[in-house]
Amino acid sequence: MAVDQTPLGPGEVKRWFLDTPDVAEGTFEIALVLGGTVSAGAYTAGAVDFLIEALDAFYEAKKQGTAPKHDVTLRLMAGTSGGGVNAAIAGRALAFKYPHVARGTSVDPGAQTGNPFYDVWINTLRLERFLDTSDIDSGLTSFLNGQAIDEGARQIASFRMGEPLARDWVASPLRIILTVTSLCGIPYTTSFGNGLGQSYIDHADYVRFALLYPGGTLGEPRPDELVLAFQNERVPQAVDWDYFSQFARATAAFPAGFPARALVRPANHYRYRVVPYPADPTQPNQGPNYFVRVPDWKAMKPPGAADVPDDWHFLAVDGGATNNEPIELARTSLAGLLGRNPRGAKEANRAVILIDPFAGRAALGPSGNTTLFNEFGAIATALTQQARYDSADLLLASDPTVFSRFMLTPARGELRGSEAIASGGLGAFIGFACPDFMRFDYLLGRANCQKFLREEFVLANDNPVFNEWTEGQKSDFGKMSPQGMLPVIPLFGAVTMPEVLDPWPKGKLKPERYRDAIEERFRAIFEFELSDDIARAAIAWVGAHAAQKRVADSVIDAMNAYLAKAGLS
Repeated sequence: MAVDQTPLGPGEVKRWFLDTPDVAEGTFEIALVLGGTVSAGAYTAGAVDFLIEALDAFYEAKKQGTAPKHDVTLRLMAGTSGGGVNAAIAGRALAFKYPHVARGTSVDPGAQTGNPFYDVWINTLRLERFLDTSDIDSGLTSFLNGQAIDEGARQIASFRMGEPLARDWVASPLRIILTVTSLCGIPYTTSFGNGLGQSYIDHADYVRFALLYPGGTLGEPRPDELVLAFQNERVPQAVDWDYFSQFARATAAFPAGFPARALVRPANHYRYRVVPYPADPTQPNQGPNYFVRVPDWKAMKPPGAADVPDDWHFLAVDGGATNNEPIELARTSLAGLLGRNPRGAKEANRAVILIDPFAGRAALGPSGNTTLFNEFGAIATALTQQARYDSADLLLASDPTVFSRFMLTPARGELRGSEAIASGGLGAFIGFACPDFMRFDYLLGRANCQKFLREEFVLANDNPVFNEWTEGQKSDFGKMSPQGMLPVIPLFGAVTMPEVLDPWPKGKLKPERYRDAIEERFRAIFEFELSDDIARAAIAWVGAHAAQKRVADSVIDAMNAYLAKAGLS
């Protein structure tokens, strides 16, 4: 199929970007946005795991006739970095009935539980595996070994428990958006007339998937999405789960820390990039209030090629480097590009829920001269923080009068955000060094999600969503909600039991145990980079052995400083 190089027409824009189906009466639709996490992805994993369990329990109670009659529909998940990994896990796990892990669940260290969220984060993603040097002989591509991420992706792609099933509360199809940062980028040229123009490269990229669960209906897929089906019959634009897992690996590829990923997708996808265009209220007859972004197709042709290839090949890293909170992608998927979800407590029927482990107080960077090492870290932090939020997203999520945006972030006593979790240190990499840290955060995610569903994810009791609730149900379920409010997802069965945390994992991490592995990996990297001739190899050997202790000391000192500050030493 040739790449269509014509700009998107008004009819196509209307169909794929402006028109959205109305929300059915008595239904509340949600889109989950799972932000960047690093090892704090364990917190998001626990929160999403509890949300799935709570919705399953609610719908089971509805079948038994003991629950209110309104519906909740998960329409979309958008994720980046570790949040993208969790979106990928959820996309696969939602097709199966799997066990949930709470504190009362007996789990031997390192044992597989059958819970894909727990097993990937707590059992597979370990620092000792990231420090392994077996990847270097085949060609060094990152500071850390990415083979554990590959194994986690294979676990996601192959996860299965019994026969696939369909959940009534999951949309058909369920949409998933994963963000990536394209190192290649997409070229665009803006014309200013008279032969003048400005070229630029957009590196913030994303891919859309439509997941079709058993018995579901697809209709006509979006032209810019790929389809994953659990059914045997062929469907348009279908890909397999290994292909899907490649994008999950890419969104988690922390720049330089983990290997960049070579991806391929239809070039035609880039024809479907449309952004809102600010309307001028003084010009009633102006043109469309959107802008169709058209790639510079000529620049996309490989040298000497006659045309743009059907498949676009590019190298990608962590989506959080350019779009750590893909809220707008989720919001417009619910409301349409130019639409707005109703915001009032009495009118809201759709909402974006952001789960972000780092929404607490952010630390300032250096204000004066500093070392080269500290400056490099400050630059990386600045880029990540700048890409993390749009101010409007934060303001709407925090506004108590807006019920179309909600945010779930770690809370433990008076502590919020990264200060409440155990895995917040060393740029949130420290959790990989201690499974107990990530297990604590996983259980905290479950506990916080339980409280969120009871007390925060609520609407006014006269919202039409609750029209079929009885007065008795309103009285019973309103007791734990703010005055005059009712929970969108009432809790039933096991999820009503209090979620209990593990003890704060003080003393569980001994950084010195990683000294040999840190020194060995640093030495191997240094020697590999300077091994192209004998003289350079000799210099590398001397340099590596001279510096390896200092590098290990820096890492271990940073670990110990965080442990002391967080009360974990």
